[in-house]
Amino acid sequence: MRKMTDALFTVVLLAAATSVRAESSMLKTQTAYDIGLSLSYYQYQEPGLMSLKGGKIGLNQRITKAFQNDLFIRGDLRHAFGAVDYNSNGTGSAKGKLDLYLEIRGLVGKDWLTNAGVFSPYTGLGYRYLFNDLRGNTSTGHWGYRRESNYLYLPIGFIHRTLLDSHAQLESTVEYDHLLAGQQISYLSDVTGYSDVTNNQSKGYGLKLSIMYEKSKWAIGPYAHYWNIDRSEIVPEIRFGVLTGRGLVEPENNTLEFGFKVRHQF
Repeated sequence: MRKMTDALFTVVLLAAATSVRAESSMLKTQTAYDIGLSLSYYQYQEPGLMSLKGGKIGLNQRITKAFQNDLFIRGDLRHAFGAVDYNSNGTGSAKGKLDLYLEIRGLVGKDWLTNAGVFSPYTGLGYRYLFNDLRGNTSTGHWGYRRESNYLYLPIGFIHRTLLDSHAQLESTVEYDHLLAGQQISYLSDVTGYSDVTNNQSKGYGLKLSIMYEKSKWAIGPYAHYWNIDRSEIVPEIRFGVLTGRGLVEPENNTLEFGFKVRHQF
């Protein structure tokens, strides 16, 4: 009798383990094409100097190729734009200025199946381009100019997926972005007499967090992105073709964006 009980208990354990394994396999990264939309609040600050605040709408695209050995590669493309309000203690304020960015990433990762779901660490290479147009007079009569930011960075993150029921799952993503190289272009020629300036930035990091509720081919959830960039090198100021003896620096700055996104998988 005891042998039969032990055998039955063993069968139950094996069945449970097989069931967990089967459920975990359903959570693995799939070959797919995803497209989505995002709505967010955006804030850029140079502490003590100026800020840009406003809403953004974004278009997200993602293509994923999964392999039999649980490896996967992924390409991400994101474009977001909106109108921001400029505020500065020194040069006044201005409303409704164009602000947009484009982000492109190539990633490689691997799925690891556990009893707690699927963990998928990944890394790769990312590029982020930002354009801001502050041309026009501020409330104090100062004239603004266009700015471009270029970041090349190394993303390091992991995705965790777990089943909520037979039809829904939860996907959580945590990512650290290490700045490899940054370049800030200030089109000071928009202001009479000044020459454009390019500042190189070498230190900084970013963070990305998201939680997505997925059901069928749809997913929705909150996300947050953060960047912290150190001050740049100093470059000489040129006005009317002559060195003024002054140096120009891109100040330390940080960017926070948070909102909701929805995506559909094809």
